[in-house]
Parts: sequence; C-alpha cells; structure tokens
Amino acid sequence: MPVRATHATLSAGRDAVYDARARQGSVPIEFHLDDGSTLNGALILTSAEVEWLHQQTSRLVDAHGRALGGTP
Repeated sequence: MPVRATHATLSAGRDAVYDARARQGSVPIEFHLDDGSTLNGALILTSAEVEWLHQQTSRLVDAHGRALGGTP
C-alpha cells in the first residue's frame, strides 16, 4: 500500500521567497506521511494566491487575538 501524506506544516527556519520574474511565491513546507516519515516540499503560489493567502492568514491572526481576549 502506498504511503500517503496526512498533512503539511511550514518548514522551520526557512523563509518564503517571491520570484518577481515568475510572479510566484514559494513557501517551504514539510509533508508528514502516514508511516511517520517526512518530505520537504514547497507550496508554489501565483501573485493572486499570495494575496488571497495573506487575507486568509490575517483573518486567522485576528481570530487568534480575539480568542486570547484582544480587541474584537
């Protein structure tokens, strides 16, 4: 039976990179497999996807702040 990815996490200590020429961003990630092993990879995003991801993560940061008792 083939090994399957269960989830992916951000790779610690590695920064995202934006390639203006390709108009793409690359976020280093680590795939976690169901056999306990991991694989390095990258999440490649178009300019529009980078903007969308920024909006989504900003919403998460705001929700986290509210959950900790910050301003609504």
